[in-house]
Amino acid sequence: MRKSRKLSQKDLALRLGVSQSRIAAIERNPATVSAGQLLTLLNILEVGLILRDQRKSVHLTSPDPANKNNDAKVEW
Repeated sequence: MRKSRKLSQKDLALRLGVSQSRIAAIERNPATVSAGQLLTLLNILEVGLILRDQRKSVHLTSPDPANKNNDAKVEW
């Protein structure tokens, strides 16, 4: 994603507040990124993160068009 955003490792490192070598290490082994760094990286790259409850008893309905905020409803 970094490359598709035309960001060098150095540019991304400056925005994240880490060294270029840290970005290289994250790219080599993504498991080394902290949760905080991941969220910041996603923000910098303009990527959204969606969390979904995978339990069968919980599901989301389609947004109600009458709801001005277009909030999804959770049914239990």
